[in-house]
Amino acid sequence: MHSKNNHLESSTRIPTGFHLWKPSWSNSKFRSRLLIALLIFICLLMVFPYFFSFIESRKGYTFQDPVMEVLPAKDLSIITFSIIWLMSLFLFISMLRNPSLALRAIIAIDLIFITRIFTILLLPLEPPPGLIDLHDPISNYFYGDKHGFITRDLFFSGHTSTMIMIGLLLPQKWEKILAFSAAVLVGILVLIQHIHYSIDVLGAWVFTWFLYKLSGILAVEP
Repeated sequence: MHSKNNHLESSTRIPTGFHLWKPSWSNSKFRSRLLIALLIFICLLMVFPYFFSFIESRKGYTFQDPVMEVLPAKDLSIITFSIIWLMSLFLFISMLRNPSLALRAIIAIDLIFITRIFTILLLPLEPPPGLIDLHDPISNYFYGDKHGFITRDLFFSGHTSTMIMIGLLLPQKWEKILAFSAAVLVGILVLIQHIHYSIDVLGAWVFTWFLYKLSGILAVEP
């Protein structure tokens, strides 16, 4: 009996997450929605330089934020940049092993991008007083050659929203704790650096939750 169990254990192949892509890709609904989501993502990246150029050229409303008046401005770009992209890499690795997660994550990021375009257009704000540029070589690349850093893409905070969405998407409890902790920390960091108003950070939590729910409707389980 013992040798038989050993034989079964040694001969049974335990599939890794990467093996899920073949049956998932054979699902026409999954395949079409994934390709559409990726196409929208690429198109948004191409539109961003023109959008950012427009919002930087217009005037916005001034906003008195008591939080900004209390917090001294400090450059925390390295810490903020490191947290955001380490967590993004963590999500990307999880997406490679989980097709369902990959589809929903891409749709969710598309929704964040699209929603922020509308909210920024509808609520033009002047940069917070004492703003210090966030030096992020990856994000800044998509701002275009004319603007190395954008100061008027304020409501709602894309940095905070991305971290929240990662926390909502990741399945394991410890992953969620890690991501939500990163979201809280990033929200605090962008406030200290005066990159965003407090309403930008708080608004990110509200909008992201609804966008996460919407992504679940638009995605399809393979």
